[in-house]
Amino acid sequence: MIFTRFHDITIKNKLTAIIMLTSATALLMGLSAFITWEYFDIKKKMVANLSTHAAIIADNTKAAVVYENADDAREMLSALRAAPSIIHARICTEDSNTLAIFNKDPNDTSTHVLQFKDEGYYFTHNSLNLQKNIVLNNEKIGTIYLKSNLNEIKQGATRTATIGAIIAAIITFVTFLVSSKLQKIISGPILSLAMVAKDVSENKDYSTRALKHSKDEVGQLIDAFNEMLYEIQERDLELTNLNEKLELRVKERTADLVNANTKLAKLNKELEETVVKLTAANIELADFAHIAAHDLKAPLRAIGSLAGMIVEDYTDRLDEQGQKQLNLLIQRTERMSELINGILRYSEIGRLSNEKRQVDINQIIEEVISNIAPPENIEIKVENKLPSINSDKTSLIQLFQNLLTNAIKYMDKPQGLIKVGCIEEDDFWKFYVSDNGPGIDKKYHEKIYTIFQTLKRRDEVESTGIGLAMVKKIITLYNGKTWVESEVGHGSTFFFTLPKEKREVKKHEKLQTNIVG
Repeated sequence: MIFTRFHDITIKNKLTAIIMLTSATALLMGLSAFITWEYFDIKKKMVANLSTHAAIIADNTKAAVVYENADDAREMLSALRAAPSIIHARICTEDSNTLAIFNKDPNDTSTHVLQFKDEGYYFTHNSLNLQKNIVLNNEKIGTIYLKSNLNEIKQGATRTATIGAIIAAIITFVTFLVSSKLQKIISGPILSLAMVAKDVSENKDYSTRALKHSKDEVGQLIDAFNEMLYEIQERDLELTNLNEKLELRVKERTADLVNANTKLAKLNKELEETVVKLTAANIELADFAHIAAHDLKAPLRAIGSLAGMIVEDYTDRLDEQGQKQLNLLIQRTERMSELINGILRYSEIGRLSNEKRQVDINQIIEEVISNIAPPENIEIKVENKLPSINSDKTSLIQLFQNLLTNAIKYMDKPQGLIKVGCIEEDDFWKFYVSDNGPGIDKKYHEKIYTIFQTLKRRDEVESTGIGLAMVKKIITLYNGKTWVESEVGHGSTFFFTLPKEKREVKKHEKLQTNIVG
């Protein structure tokens, strides 16, 4: 909180406060050092003074100690009444028996036990204790103990603290007066710069300049501020010019935009009319396809029937080559009819509409396997539990039936194995139909999804070339993808993805239910 308020005060008061704080810290450290030195000096003087008293008494009481004259010894100790700080004294013989005792206070009957093993002194919290040997002819004949209070130290500390406080107050006052004057050298130019900055901010007059008072860092700051004002003034002028040009360009672009919108509206109207015409044309084309298919299939059926009748009625009149040609005619007629059916089913994908609901793919696979009735040498294996998706049932039947039929149709192994499975991937289900058939060369991986494309001649394997094209169209309609991974001689795996939440098919769309080979 204190530092927060310090940051908010003026720079003038900050400078004064910093100078005062620095001076007060230095002064406090000096006074602390002086008081500490004075304290230890007084203690040293007390020890020297008490040692002097002990030496004098030791010299004057040698005879009393030798002859154990207690009266003379007490008389010598009574002279200590003139020493205001000594509160207790004791003279002991060599065998540590007390010969005489002195107490400053006559009512003090305490023994003042002193903890000494030899000559020396020590301080307690309220006294100085000293022991001195009484020596005669270099032999110890007794001991003198002295005890002094610490009033001298307390009085000296009080006196020193009082003088220090007075000096500190005087120095602090003088420092405040000097700092109040000197801080203007720094704060004056900065405050002047702040006033100019405030004026520029309020009036937006970038031609104003701050006055430079010195060549120090503050002077450099003022130079930089004036340079910044100059650049802002130049950029403001440029911006004004640019705004004027921009306004002119906006007017021009607005006029262009109005013209463009007018043309776009006209194009949109033409596009709507074109869409209507294309829709009608598509309907007519679809109707034409149905009519043409029926019109084409009728003569084809007649040709097939007539060829069949000829084979039955004139078998004995035709040679082997004639019978072969008639059978070939019947096969080509049937292939043409199936091709027309495939084209119709392909064209109808996405045009009509079926009801969509949750469909269990496991049931779809069972139904497809039942429909195609695979040969005994081919096994269709579902590798894991398949999901349910929101779709129309017939489109899924058509999808799997085309893939499984192709796998069976092109199987070249004595024992065929077709695997069906699904992998969950984020928002999609990835299905696969794998077989151990002949495989597909990589250069045909894209070509096989093109309508009417087959990898073998139709005389070798009967196929319309529409099945995989229909698979791709169905999957694309539902925002999925399809691809094949294969190696020649090692089978193929057809992959396709379907979204977990299947998108709605557009209005008037439908997936055709018939299956093509």
